[in-house]
Amino acid sequence: MNVPGLSDSPDFFISYTAADQEWAEWIAWQLEEAGYRVLVQVWDFIPGTNWMAGMQQGVTKAARTIALLSHAYLNSVYGQTEWQAAQAADPLGFARKLIPIRIADCPRPGLLGQIVSFDLFGLSADAATARLTEQIRILHAGRAKPAATPAFPAQSAARPPLPAPEPARPALDSAASTTTPVRRRVSRARTGARRSARTGQEPHTRDRDPRRPREGTQPRKVAAAGS
Repeated sequence: MNVPGLSDSPDFFISYTAADQEWAEWIAWQLEEAGYRVLVQVWDFIPGTNWMAGMQQGVTKAARTIALLSHAYLNSVYGQTEWQAAQAADPLGFARKLIPIRIADCPRPGLLGQIVSFDLFGLSADAATARLTEQIRILHAGRAKPAATPAFPAQSAARPPLPAPEPARPALDSAASTTTPVRRRVSRARTGARRSARTGQEPHTRDRDPRRPREGTQPRKVAAAGS
C-alpha cells in the first residue's frame, strides 16, 4: 500500500519525534532544494492518510532513513522502532541505510554508537546547511576524499630538532672528591702513631690534644684573683 502523493522510493525518510519537528522540516527543505525526494511526516501524512502505513512505507521503501537524535528522540518508542527497522535492513552498514544526525548534545546508546554520525547543533544556519550538504555528498560518493590537495604539514616539518642532552658525569667522580680529604687525614694519623711507637715521643703537635700537658712539665697554676 502506498501513501497517496508519495514516490514509491523516496531518497530519504526522516525519523523524528514531535519535539524536533522544526529540525525535521528544515532538513527536509534543504534536501529537496538539493534535488532529493524526502518523506517526512509533517508534510506527507495529510488528513485521511493511514499513519502506520506511511511509517511502514518510509522505513521499507526509502533508500535511507535519517534519524534525528535528541534526548526526546531517544525516549520515543516510535523513534526507536523506526531506526531499528532501518538498522535491521542493513546490519553491517554496507548500504548506509541508517544515517544518524545529532541535533542536540545527546548520547548515542547501544547500536547507535556503532554507526558514524555527524552533528548539526551549535552551528549557524549557513554552517549547518554547508555541513548537511557536504555530508550528503560524501554519503553518495562513498568516501570523504577532498576535492583539493591537502595542505602540506609545514609546521611539523619545520620544527627544529631538540638539542642533544649533555653526557652525565660518572658518579665515581663525586664520590672520590668527597672521600679523598678523609683518606688523607686518616693516613696522617696512622703515620704519626707509627712514628711515636718507634721513638717513644708523642705524635706531632697537630695530632696531639692541645689541652694535654707535655711529659716532664707541670701544669701552669693560675693565680687567684687579688693575690
